[in-house]
Formats: sequence, structure tokens, C-alpha cells
Amino acid sequence: MTERWLPADLSAPRRIVAPMAEGDDFALSLRAALFDMHVRSSKEPIRLPALSGAFPADFLLRPPPVVADANRLRDDILYACGHRQRTVLVTAANSGLLRLFCAQHVVDEVVEHSASWTRGSGVSQTLFLRRWLLEYLPVIRAIPPDAALVGLLDPDEAARIGELSVVDPDDVPSATLALLLEAFYLSNDTDALHAVYGRDAELSEHTKWLEVLKAGGDAGELGRMFQLAVNVVGLLGSGVTSAVRRLVTAVGPWSLVPLGLLAVLFFTRASGATKQRVKSAAASTGTFLLQMYAAHQEVLLRFQHVAPTVPSWGALAGTNPPESVLTRACLHTLARSPMSDRSAAELARQLPILGVAQGESRVRQTLRTQTCFSEVWRGRWQVGEVAPLLAAYLDQMPQGTA
Repeated sequence: MTERWLPADLSAPRRIVAPMAEGDDFALSLRAALFDMHVRSSKEPIRLPALSGAFPADFLLRPPPVVADANRLRDDILYACGHRQRTVLVTAANSGLLRLFCAQHVVDEVVEHSASWTRGSGVSQTLFLRRWLLEYLPVIRAIPPDAALVGLLDPDEAARIGELSVVDPDDVPSATLALLLEAFYLSNDTDALHAVYGRDAELSEHTKWLEVLKAGGDAGELGRMFQLAVNVVGLLGSGVTSAVRRLVTAVGPWSLVPLGLLAVLFFTRASGATKQRVKSAAASTGTFLLQMYAAHQEVLLRFQHVAPTVPSWGALAGTNPPESVLTRACLHTLARSPMSDRSAAELARQLPILGVAQGESRVRQTLRTQTCFSEVWRGRWQVGEVAPLLAAYLDQMPQGTA
């Protein structure tokens, strides 16, 4: 057995899937495909939000959320500036493989402390802020400071956040957001991590946060590859089915008789080698999809392992007011929606069973009244908003270039 590795940030080795057998052609092909996809993704233009404030959609995925604090963003930006390349965090967020959220005070803090953070680093404040504006802010969904989030926590979560508010109140918005989104929390602060994950949580994976992000990026790429493969197979199958349906409509059901006879004739008259090739092609397609699905699930599990443990919807319905449970469910579900923005009707259909009233009208009222949601098109909402600094920049750009 051996482990397959890929360059991390295209420069250091990393494992992308579980140990694989020597000579595993699928593993080798998958490694090469993932490498090519990551290289291509790292060169893609940054996807800017629309002037309405709508972030781009990710139709093929349900991107897992990540919440970052200011210190982790500082380190990431300095690395990107010093190495003159995008980091995994930005590449994965730009490709729609994960969704990056920040409390607005974190966004403000990066600008506020940029001078002291770059002093003596070898990176100019101008370069730091330019990369922040043009690469990071376009992929960050900012949560406004007036969003009433603490009231959505269950009693145990609220108690931990209450302890954090005593020792480090600045981290409360980010830690609260990580809990509500059930998001991977990128932070160096032990107190904040304990508030999110609990005092007894094993935090060793957070020292390997870059590897976790890469696993998340791999999971996203694998998920996209798997879904595209399934779609192609489905289209081929539906193409044959549509052709048969058109034939039946035009000629009648008796048209199936010669088709059936042709199939029987093929399998009775075809050579053993031809039959074997047909069976082999069908088996190979199924095996390919199963292997890709297994690889996707394996790396996805590692990414999910670093999400905080949160109460079930049934438990929340027993401890929190109904409107609190519904708001939290809307926040949790919409943050992962492939379309990024949803109507109240669409979101209501996506919600899990909550044990509280969750009809379309109540969802619409929640979206309208809670400031963590922003209406980016008429009747369509998303979680968070474009950071004011980036919004001002987009407003100044010539129309049609944003």
C-alpha cells in the first residue's frame, strides 16, 4: 500500500485520498485530474459579486461554510503577498468549493491593522490592501454588526459564548457565526475555539487547518467531477429513453416489439467477445462512479470532522422560541445553497423538518426582518452581504466590468 500525494499550494506534498494499492489506475488518473483542476482553478479570474450585491451561484455543489477570524486572514494575506500567489483559501472560495463568511468587524479589523501587520514583514501595506480588496473581499460574505445572532444559540452554546464574552468579546461575533452555520472555524485563539467546539474538544486538526482546507477543496472538486459524470451518464440514458418515447408516440407501442426482438437477436447472435465488451463497458462505468463517490466521501468526511457539533433541530425546538429555530434553519440552509440566493418559496422547500412552523410566509418574514439576510434581487435573499469597501469599489468600476 502507498499514499498518493499532490502539491499543496502547488508546491508541497499532500494526501488527497486514502491509501491506495500500487498500480491503481483509477488513483493515478484521479490524482492527475485533481492536480490539473487545482492548477486551472488557481489561475481563474476572481468572480466578483454583481452590483446588486449578489454573489455568484455554484450550481453543482453545496459549498461547506468556513468562518475566518482576523488573525488567520492576516497570515493568509501575508503569505499570498510574500509568495505572489493565491492561497488555497481564496482559490477554493473563488471556485465555489467552500463558502467564506466573516463578521463585519473582522473585515474592518484587517484594514484597521494593515499598517502594523505589514511593518517589518517585507510586504508593503499597499500590496497587502490591494490583494485584500481584489482577491479576498470578493469571496467573503460579510455579516453586518447589527445581526442578532446570539439569541439563536441553544443554552449550552450561549453559556460558552457568554464565557468568551468575558475574556475576549471581540471574538464573540465570529464564534457565534461558526456555531450557527456549523462551519469550520479558522482561528488561532484557544478561547474562541473552545467556545465553538467545547472545552473537551480535540483541536489538533486545527493546527493542520491548511490540510483541512485542501481536503475540503479536493472534496469539492471530486464532488463536481462525480456530479458531472452522473449527469453525463444520465443524459446519455435519457437520450436513449427520449428516442424510444418519440418512437412510441409516432408509431405506437407496437414499435417496441421490433426493438425487443433486435435486442434479443443481438444477445443471441453476438459473439462472446462483443457481449463481454458491452458488459465490461457497463461495469467500468459503474465502478468509475462508485470509486469517485468513495474518494469524494472520504475527503469530505475530514472536512466535516472539523465542523462544530450543534444540537439537532428537534432539540432546538425544545429549548428555543419557534422564530429563533426558523431563523437559524434559514441561515444554516441558505448558507449552503448552490444558488447562493433563494426566494422564500425555494428556501421553504429546502428546509429540514424543524418541529416549528416553517411555511413560506414565515420564511419570507424571517428573511425580511433578520439583517443577516440581504435581498439582492427582488424577492431573492442570500446570507451576508458584500463588504462596504468592495461595494464602493464596484460602484466606481465602469458599468459592465463588474
